[in-house]
Amino acid sequence: MLDDCARAGVRLLGAPAGLAVPVRGTVIHDTGDRMAESPGGLLLLVGVDPADPRAAVLPAQAAARGCTAVVVKCRGGDPAPFVREASAHGIAVLAADDDLPWRNIDAVLSCAVTGPGTAAAFGAVPAGGELYALADHLAAVVGGAAVVEDLARRVIAYSSVPGVRIDAPRERGILQRRIEDLPELPVQRRQYQQVLAAPGVVRFPVIGEELPRAAVAVRAGTLPLGTLWVIEPESGISEEGTAALVETARLVAPHLLRLLNLPEAERRLRRDTLLALLGPGSAAQESCSILGVRAGVPFRLLALAPPAAGSGGAARPAAALATVVEHAEAEVARHAAAHRPDVTVAATGGVVFALLPYAAEEGDGTRFAEAALATVRRAVSPGIRAALTRPCEDPAASASLRREAEAVLRASAGTAAGGPPVTVEEVRHRILLDRLGDELERDPWLRLTGVDALLAHDAGHGTGYGASVTAWLDELGDVATAAHRLRVHPNTLRHRLRRVRELFGLDLGDPDVRLAVWLELRRSARP
Repeated sequence: MLDDCARAGVRLLGAPAGLAVPVRGTVIHDTGDRMAESPGGLLLLVGVDPADPRAAVLPAQAAARGCTAVVVKCRGGDPAPFVREASAHGIAVLAADDDLPWRNIDAVLSCAVTGPGTAAAFGAVPAGGELYALADHLAAVVGGAAVVEDLARRVIAYSSVPGVRIDAPRERGILQRRIEDLPELPVQRRQYQQVLAAPGVVRFPVIGEELPRAAVAVRAGTLPLGTLWVIEPESGISEEGTAALVETARLVAPHLLRLLNLPEAERRLRRDTLLALLGPGSAAQESCSILGVRAGVPFRLLALAPPAAGSGGAARPAAALATVVEHAEAEVARHAAAHRPDVTVAATGGVVFALLPYAAEEGDGTRFAEAALATVRRAVSPGIRAALTRPCEDPAASASLRREAEAVLRASAGTAAGGPPVTVEEVRHRILLDRLGDELERDPWLRLTGVDALLAHDAGHGTGYGASVTAWLDELGDVATAAHRLRVHPNTLRHRLRRVRELFGLDLGDPDVRLAVWLELRRSARP
């Protein structure tokens, strides 16, 4: 625990009772408020200057209310007298970095002390109105009281719909804001384990005073955040009620995540949401809310990929490329956390994607994209390539943006390394050729047999018919310029063009044939 706290900016100043004293959770205390009873609590002394003589009474008060430790910010003052006073009362003292917000301090310490086997902090986490509304809706659909709990079994939100079924244990849990752990019901602890381990809804029969109830885990991706419970009506929970329970748990997750202030879990939820949004199907409203995008407001997609094969020597094995992508994803995520926390980053299919919501101070996202690319090139590889899509105002078109980004990356694979992110306007013509090549690969019968024969003849006999026709078409039929480019006499080129018709049946006098031949030859020349 101490190592984790130190890395996060919280250090130990004194521990008179040693480091084995159990800590039950964090409790925030603001100056001027009455100190709450907090057995085993870790007291966060917000607004307290430990160097102020008036703070000397706080350790005694904390000890009288059962606290085991206090957290302060020194702000340049000498905390030694305060630490001595705390030691005299058996209270440990931790000091947090001055510039670390108290919200973050609470999150760091809560995560550190609420691991397996530890108890929860006294007092409830304040829930937003959205969670209560969701609990009310679920209770109305099912016909029984509903509660949202965190992993420490604290009641975060509950329903207040009149007339629905409720039992005495649930009423006590709501009043105490914590589900009591009854000694005579060890099976109750196993219930929570079952719910958190199950992929869907778990139902429980009557146990003592408890009416039948159904529950489901609330998760951020694969990370459990809590549980959602509802008492079943006399007729049992219906299929509609079961579906509502699952859907409500999904909607509860982002709200519970924000209340619990778990940055890593939130990052994982946003990452999983972005991956879902980039896949097939329409964009759900809650997904857009999590990612900070909404209809009518532009957003863009930044995509980064490893150096193209052949750009830095031999092609890398798949494991090495996966490592490069993983490293690049981490670097973009760090850059976003420092400069634009609203940007969501996820990697899939060998590409790192970053969703850039509209931000007035950031313009169209180009500045962030260029800075992120520069950071990744310095940290991972100078050959990292990037594509930046057009602005889009329809979240449902996110999958289309992904296809655009991937097409731009593919079309720009042969460009010089070190440039800025490439846009579709710069390589649209190459994307067209790539699409044509894809069609010809899917349906080989579309290819001109004369072009296939020409290329096979060149490969087998060392002739240059393909290069000659391509140069002539590139120069718009200017024989002299094309011959100079090929370093042959103009008459030699004319002879080759006549032989193309004789040997392969390609009528280059037909403009449609010329276009088709040129497109196929250009495609075959691309890596």
